[in-house]
Amino acid sequence: MKKETGGFMGFMEEKFLPVASRLGGQRHLLALRDGVVMIMPLLILGAFSMIIAEFPVEAFLNFMASVFGENWNAFEGVIMNATYGISAIVACFGVASSLVNSYGENGTPAGIIAMAAFFAVVVPTALTNADGEAVDAWIAGSLDATLLFTALLTALIVGEIYRFLVQKNFTIKLPDSVPKAVSAQFTALLPGTVIIVLFTVVRLVFSATPWGGFPEFVSDIISTPLRHFGTSYVGTLVACFVEHLLWSFGLHGSAIVIFPIFEPLWIMNMAENVSAGAHNIVTFTFYENGVWMGGSGATLPVVIYMLVFAKSKLLKNVGKVGIAPGLFNINEPVTFGLPIVLNPMLMIPYILSPMAAMSVQYLGTAIGLFPLCNNMVPWTCPVLISGFLTTGSIMGVVAQLCGLAVSFLIWLPFIRVWDKKCYQDELTAISAANS
Repeated sequence: MKKETGGFMGFMEEKFLPVASRLGGQRHLLALRDGVVMIMPLLILGAFSMIIAEFPVEAFLNFMASVFGENWNAFEGVIMNATYGISAIVACFGVASSLVNSYGENGTPAGIIAMAAFFAVVVPTALTNADGEAVDAWIAGSLDATLLFTALLTALIVGEIYRFLVQKNFTIKLPDSVPKAVSAQFTALLPGTVIIVLFTVVRLVFSATPWGGFPEFVSDIISTPLRHFGTSYVGTLVACFVEHLLWSFGLHGSAIVIFPIFEPLWIMNMAENVSAGAHNIVTFTFYENGVWMGGSGATLPVVIYMLVFAKSKLLKNVGKVGIAPGLFNINEPVTFGLPIVLNPMLMIPYILSPMAAMSVQYLGTAIGLFPLCNNMVPWTCPVLISGFLTTGSIMGVVAQLCGLAVSFLIWLPFIRVWDKKCYQDELTAISAANS
């Protein structure tokens, strides 16, 4: 049978998918993803400390104060500094080490050198100690996600320079009798010297410019314009569309688009909200908990429909299999069981539903109806529970309910038609088997 190559599906398979597949395997994007994912446990831990210390129930706060004293929640600042406060340097290490590993070299020394290079370009703040003496110190704001983009860019540059020098044998070679743990550090000595000297020069050069420093240059020329687009409504809508379009063709849209490109921008927004009292609407928790309800495609309403109303055996079985993981935002049984992948009919609501849910929650937050999403929770946290935890308000639950309702209305006509088609196909197959 001749393969159909015309129309939209043919164009996507012939032109779009090969490019998207190559993009999904691009080593620099993978390194960015790995580095950003590395800081997720820290952000979640920090967020939980914030949730406990600022739990929005007066009776709980009064009880804790009566038992542990007025300063019972002082742990919040300690944990936040130990988690959010070092997120930039952890990501810097992760990106550089992952990038160098992808070239088949030992990435750990590169990660360490990248952190040193980051400190070389981030100018310490002049402070005065208790004795009135002037001291230089890196304050918490120099190491948290507000400088995440500088850390990521530094890591990519260091990773490329390091692997180039190592692959060109610009290293100190020690005899084989020397333990590998020791020889690895000497292997990194010459490349590390070059890199640190280079970034020291970069710091000196930018100190003489109107920006005053390399991080300020990155923020003004690169980070801020990208954030203005990537965290705007239109930018988030584009991210949502591309992510789910890729998923519809069997590619991991989240790993290709969200994690390496948009997630750092959204994390910076969240860090700015937490540390500086900003009011950025789009944060990573806004997207993660307002779009991935039941998984990508906002498919939880679909699972509930299949479980309760479906007539076809296929959809009933997919609903039974998909409800438990769907409650924890895992929807591979739905994505590949219906299937949604390469299914022109179900691709439409799969793409439109999360875009609509995100739009409703964005508008509601913009007009002050819904609260900001500033607390990190695991993406597997069930819907409605995550709505409360990410916002610290019952209105966060209402926001998710509105998103689920909109998603259900978009999915309903498509899933009903698909259910009817599958049911008729099953009846036809039974009739053919009995004839």
